Amino acid sequence: MRRTALALLAAATAVLGVAACDPTPVTTTTSTGAPVPATTVAGPAPGGTQSAPTTAAPTAAPTAAPTAAPAGAGGDATKDVEISACEVDGAIHWPSAALKVTNHTDTSSNYLVQVEFVDASGTRVAEAPAATDNLAAGQSASLKARGATAVKDKVSCRVTSVTRFPAP
Repeated sequence: MRRTALALLAAATAVLGVAACDPTPVTTTTSTGAPVPATTVAGPAPGGTQSAPTTAAPTAAPTAAPTAAPAGAGGDATKDVEISACEVDGAIHWPSAALKVTNHTDTSSNYLVQVEFVDASGTRVAEAPAATDNLAAGQSASLKARGATAVKDKVSCRVTSVTRFPAP
């Protein structure tokens, strides 16, 4: 389990490292699709988007699918990610979020998803990345974001950012 978490973290770091080399500004949108004032940051490849947070309560049952899919590469990338489960491992007490990423764009895309785990008071107790590369247009992938910090109680999962950029 620990090796898997470390391998996932290494993969996410590699994706971030590649993205950090490109000085192209990130397009950031809110969950309603409204643009946020632009700032220049090291971000994804041209055409990439980074989106505002979404949340899910702790549950083993899938959450409702987004009702409106974004059209083209400029849509809200947050709508491409669904949290299907949020739980804490009974043996090692690490939180995890099962994610379904669906590419609603017209081209193959890479995704980097950041998830935070919060306790009942809303305090962040852990966070974790998840990534997938070369997801074809219209295709879905199942991912798991695993926190590497032991938590004591039940947590809620929240997607804090989704970065989508065209696959090479």
